[in-house]
Amino acid sequence: MRLPAFLHLPSREEILRKRPLGRFTHYLAASPNWHLHRRNVARGAAIGVFIGSLPYFGHVATILLICLWRRAYIPIAVIMPFVVTGPFTIVPFFYFAYQTGYWLLRQFHLAPELTIHYADIHRLFQGKVQLLRMGDRLWHAYWITWVGSVLLGAILATLTYTAILLGWRIWVNWRLHRRHQLRS
Repeated sequence: MRLPAFLHLPSREEILRKRPLGRFTHYLAASPNWHLHRRNVARGAAIGVFIGSLPYFGHVATILLICLWRRAYIPIAVIMPFVVTGPFTIVPFFYFAYQTGYWLLRQFHLAPELTIHYADIHRLFQGKVQLLRMGDRLWHAYWITWVGSVLLGAILATLTYTAILLGWRIWVNWRLHRRHQLRS
């Protein structure tokens, strides 16, 4: 059975042939980064989920560096940010991250006075207020979202790591049990 094109994971050789990687290919060629082992896959998925939950650009470069450092499975790590902040989940995720960050900062009495609300965004799109006048509010909203994203990303990464380790263990035990049943 052939997978659809968007589910195709590139092979080690396909990635190492990429010209822009140039002098970094010997780091990427390390075998622990490409072997399917339960800890490598769990580590890679957790790294991808955590980095993918942060509101900035350049996820793939950061993920590659951390995966090389922590010897994690690279292909799953590169795909996980698109699972967390894909086209259907990005808006609810960052809205929830903003709400979580604002709640957390309020608990420590660190929440800024200037926050952005729906009415401000509505006025911005209607042209009643300029983007430069909302600069401080947008900056505070960005940092509040960062705080919430770090917290949610850490929680999701921990859950992902644990779920993969447990799921892998259950799957292996089920296969061994099934094999034993077939022999009997």
